[in-house]
Amino acid sequence: MLRIRLSRTGKKKQASYRIVVANVDAKRDGRVVERIGHYNPIPATIDYRIQEDRALYWLSVGAQPSDAVRRLLEKQGTYDRLARLRAGEALEALVAEYEGRPFAAVEEAVETVVETVVEEAAEEAAEAVAEMAAPVADIVETAAAFVAPVADVVETVSDEEE
Repeated sequence: MLRIRLSRTGKKKQASYRIVVANVDAKRDGRVVERIGHYNPIPATIDYRIQEDRALYWLSVGAQPSDAVRRLLEKQGTYDRLARLRAGEALEALVAEYEGRPFAAVEEAVETVVETVVEEAAEEAAEAVAEMAAPVADIVETAAAFVAPVADVVETVSDEEE
């Protein structure tokens, strides 16, 4: 049976820990299956980081966390995402949510929406241009009708002067 637990590192009276997956029978700082994070409990700099995808994987295959690691995972929100993973949500989507980046499917959906909006805008612009083109063509024809006689007069006058 596998256990997700802390493995001590650091100097004397300045402990820091690695979060590891290890066999239940292995020693505290003995052989590990995988390192999935770290935890520094020193009060001035308390910080921890657990790889969400690996934690979800190991929990989903039956690894049991120690009490300390369980508290860290609950604080990180991993147990909520584990329940959603078991309900059928994609692992990639859950990890993307944790990391604060868009999921690939969401990115594709956004790209599709953007393409659709651009195509619709282009069609509307083409329709607007077509609507404006007809009156402009009428104005050009009317102007040509007024300019043609004047051009004939100017041409006649210039022929007479030569």
